[in-house]
Amino acid sequence: MINITGFYSYEANFIITQTNLFATAVSSAGVADLTSWYLTMGWNTGTPEIWRFENQQWRMGKSLFEDKAAYNRNSPMEHVTNIQTPLLSWTGKEDRQVHWYQSIEFYLALRRLNKEHIMLVYPQEKHLLRNPKNQKDLSEHIKQWFDYYLQNKSIPSWGITPLKSL
Repeated sequence: MINITGFYSYEANFIITQTNLFATAVSSAGVADLTSWYLTMGWNTGTPEIWRFENQQWRMGKSLFEDKAAYNRNSPMEHVTNIQTPLLSWTGKEDRQVHWYQSIEFYLALRRLNKEHIMLVYPQEKHLLRNPKNQKDLSEHIKQWFDYYLQNKSIPSWGITPLKSL
């Protein structure tokens, strides 16, 4: 079981492309495609996201253009076909830290591949949920998700149904 937020959601997304060790995972506002995020504007900071990759969180040491293979090796999207772990992801539609398109891209890839994945989108929320009603809703969804996959409890009323091909 994996349930983490922020940069660690990128790591959860990546880990489930590399192993089927976990029964399920939850990812919140996670980066899925390193190439597209490298070339994204950081709307909170007003600067390109390049700095995160070369010297900070990712510590790639080189630009995308100097070592594209390394960026691809570390991008969950490049390995999405390997995923066997059911994933619940969520994002705030107003997230300016990690744009919600990262979650949408990952969701659409998983859906196209008929992988078990549910994505929750919270309107008027950002990188972290601020509205207590949404916090409670998310907590309930995560609990029910884990109950279903880890404790063989009933399918929640909101779903967890097999996906149909697009």
